[in-house]
Amino acid sequence: MKVNPTLRLENNIFYNTICLIMAIFCIACFWTSMNMEYKVVNSKTYNGLQEGSIYGPIKVKKGQSKICTIKANFYGDNASAYLSGEVLDEDKDTLYEFGKDFWHESGYDSEGYWSESERNMKADLTFSEEGTYYIQFNTEENSMYNIGIEIQVKKGTGIPHLMMGTIILILLLFIFYFNNRDWIAEFADKANDALEDMCDD
Repeated sequence: MKVNPTLRLENNIFYNTICLIMAIFCIACFWTSMNMEYKVVNSKTYNGLQEGSIYGPIKVKKGQSKICTIKANFYGDNASAYLSGEVLDEDKDTLYEFGKDFWHESGYDSEGYWSESERNMKADLTFSEEGTYYIQFNTEENSMYNIGIEIQVKKGTGIPHLMMGTIILILLLFIFYFNNRDWIAEFADKANDALEDMCDD
């Protein structure tokens, strides 16, 4: 049975148009998942950090994503400190750790007064799996009043957009291959011939 060339061309144009529309939706889903606005749902400030301070709970529901933004500032002069943090699960077991060295130095030399420091830290912790989480902070006893911490927990819906974009991408690749398999096979043969010619040379 012969296929009408005109009908086949129309089908190719139709399915490739569908692929183009799906590609636009796919890009839109991935873009919105990366640039989704997150709403602040909780915040807390520690002026003078207590050893072993625990922030939480941070509860994440299924299909939800939360970002915890931690900003720390060091107020000591001609001093140093190390701030460590641990992300804990519901049973208060450690999942992973993070930390930052703070310091400040100043003095006088032949050119006058000088000052150097590393006083600030910002960390964005992403919680995308369902569960309950805590954050525990630790520092040296003589440094706890030199460190201030601000915590913001933000909630967003970027993951559903990412999942939708992934599904559309898989369907897009399937339809494109099914509709253009002859062209893909021809292109692959030409590429293999070109590689063989290069190897022979």
